[in-house]
Amino acid sequence: MSYALPVYPYRKPPELTERRSFEYPVIVVGAGLAGLTAALELGSRGIRTVLLDEDDTVGAQGLSSRGICHAKRSLEIFDRSGVAARIRGKGVTWNEGEVYRGAERLYRFNLQPEADQKFPAFVNLQQFYVEQYLVERLQQMPEVELRWKNKVVAVQPEPDSMLLEVETPDGPYRAKCRYLLAADGAHSVVRAQLGAKDAASELLESVWCIADVRMAGEADVVRRSYLDSPLNAGGAIWYHQMADGVWRTDWLITHYPERDAEATPERAAARLGKLLGPGKPFELVWVGPYRFRRRYLERMRMGRAFFLGDAAAQHSPFGARGGNRAVQDANNLAWKLALVLAGRAHPELLDTYHDERHPAARENVEHSTRAAIFIGPESAGQRLIRDAILDLAQRHAWARAWVNVGRLSVASVYEDSPFNRERGSFKSEKARPGAAAPDGRCGEGFLVERLGGDFCVVYFGAPGPALDVQTFSLSKQDHGPLFVRYGVADTATYVFRPDGHVLARCTGIDGHFARQAMEEVLSYRNHPRKAMPTPPPAPGLTQAQIDRLYDELAALVDATAAPERERMLARLAVALARGVGDYERVREAINSARAT
Repeated sequence: MSYALPVYPYRKPPELTERRSFEYPVIVVGAGLAGLTAALELGSRGIRTVLLDEDDTVGAQGLSSRGICHAKRSLEIFDRSGVAARIRGKGVTWNEGEVYRGAERLYRFNLQPEADQKFPAFVNLQQFYVEQYLVERLQQMPEVELRWKNKVVAVQPEPDSMLLEVETPDGPYRAKCRYLLAADGAHSVVRAQLGAKDAASELLESVWCIADVRMAGEADVVRRSYLDSPLNAGGAIWYHQMADGVWRTDWLITHYPERDAEATPERAAARLGKLLGPGKPFELVWVGPYRFRRRYLERMRMGRAFFLGDAAAQHSPFGARGGNRAVQDANNLAWKLALVLAGRAHPELLDTYHDERHPAARENVEHSTRAAIFIGPESAGQRLIRDAILDLAQRHAWARAWVNVGRLSVASVYEDSPFNRERGSFKSEKARPGAAAPDGRCGEGFLVERLGGDFCVVYFGAPGPALDVQTFSLSKQDHGPLFVRYGVADTATYVFRPDGHVLARCTGIDGHFARQAMEEVLSYRNHPRKAMPTPPPAPGLTQAQIDRLYDELAALVDATAAPERERMLARLAVALARGVGDYERVREAINSARAT
């Protein structure tokens, strides 16, 4: 049981053939999703980049499909280099999912109801295929040199560079670079060598078994999440398709007395037989256990070194946030490095990598950790509140926002970015400064295709002045859905960053506003500046508030002795009724809580 992975040739590096050292603009350590994407982004901007990896293949020998859910935002990033079409062509597209409790389906959800998007919510494809496609694209780039079987063993900061010691089959060598990108995974050598400290680190109790299974596909492609499944002795099951007729199944096995035994092919096959039913043939491709670590660094930049992907943070796979976060890390950093190395921006611009991506790392860690706890509660309070939520979700659509089977990966919003600028009033916050550009039909193609990898200015509703970056205008008659998505009533000017996020927006057509917003990026200095006003909160609870309330309610139950819990919950109900302050809404809540 295994996957056949490509093997790439080792070549003797020039430091050994020419017996002298070289200094490069950028060295990337690690050829996973983060490192490959970073090299691709840098190479596409003309930056000489060397990528070092201790292995000679993609994926990981002897491991499973690993990350499989590639989100819409990642596909948009890959599309700039022509890789997204291969991923979509090989993978399995899905927008919808189903949530079960026991054998009963609670509800079905659609992650992308808009049809006018270039990419779906997700494409499922084994991670090694994506990495293979990235490698093959990099092999076409003269700016990037891939060095396989080059293992970094030591890292030393110097005043104006980073010095690396590298081991190869032909012996060791040294190389220098102006900037170092540590994308060498959860066991990062660069992180250890530089003494980077964690802000949080914890091994979670949940133990899972992955079983990759080859069997016939289904026309209705959905992700199925089973909670409290009798087919897994009351544990959770995840179940969805990948490429090559292979399905990924994840089984919670924490509750079994012999966890190691449950991760064997024999036990996995027995459980699969129950799930699939009698007479359905299948072949095990890979089986093995895994646990999660909750961890993220205090700082994602240390001098001339930057941490990306699993080298910066680790978390559970729920929500498909690991690989997709890594891709967004690379997308955020590469354009800033390219501007600095080209002399177009001040080096302090690079500080904003930590400023923007560290909150994203922390958010991803917290989201995925909360999902793991909701799926497999670790305390009586967590289970009691979770079961109450599932009771309500079975009958009430509003309660489904409280069901956390993985808050699925979406584009990060850089709410507190020092670059964000806004003037005037807009009807939608989807395209607020810091957000990734919402997509939609634009002429014969899509808006995300036209943004490219540099600054871009779009005038809504009327033509505007030409600038020294790409500019174009959109008419309301031909692009009505985009006007709605971008909250434009009449005319507006939108400025986009090279990574495809909204930099600034104003009502009216204003080329000077656009030019000034871009200049503030290029002249950025890391000093306090006035933050953009926070938009008024939307009515109702945010997703983050819902998840925090679950934590707080569960903690309240756990902190109350069992004989007192019933009275405590009654007190809570009375206090909440007072807080609501609306008789009819309280009566509606009472009726919602009645047992069926």
